[in-house]
Amino acid sequence: MPTDPRAVGFAAAAQLARIERHIWVGRATTPRIEVVFVLTSLGVEAASPARLLAIVREHWGTIENGHHHRRDRTYREDQSPVRDPNASPCLGALRCLAIFLCAQHKAVRRRPQDYHLPDFHRWVGFHLDVVIGWITRRYTPP
Repeated sequence: MPTDPRAVGFAAAAQLARIERHIWVGRATTPRIEVVFVLTSLGVEAASPARLLAIVREHWGTIENGHHHRRDRTYREDQSPVRDPNASPCLGALRCLAIFLCAQHKAVRRRPQDYHLPDFHRWVGFHLDVVIGWITRRYTPP
């Protein structure tokens, strides 16, 4: 639905969309309904309702299948016993840094399709001085 930037309080707002998600949890017989709103600077001519839905799906698909999946599976972040409100964000930032460094290191490998986060962890164990250099100096890919 087209909108006026002043009406919603965002300078570049062009469209406002309401998305209703039906989420089936476990063996539920009825879905949990979640309503979210999307505010975008794309006009109606640039993004039809179908295009907006595709953008939202792509955005969340990238997050779930990329970064979030690695944090859940490799680091088992959801099962972490750390509950300190200061330590948890610090550990999360370090995990994000490790994922970023792995992606940078993977990009220059001969066979990047065969190189994964656990491989990077093993490599770091043998080359800790190199990794510390990456963090403390201006980063240049290996």
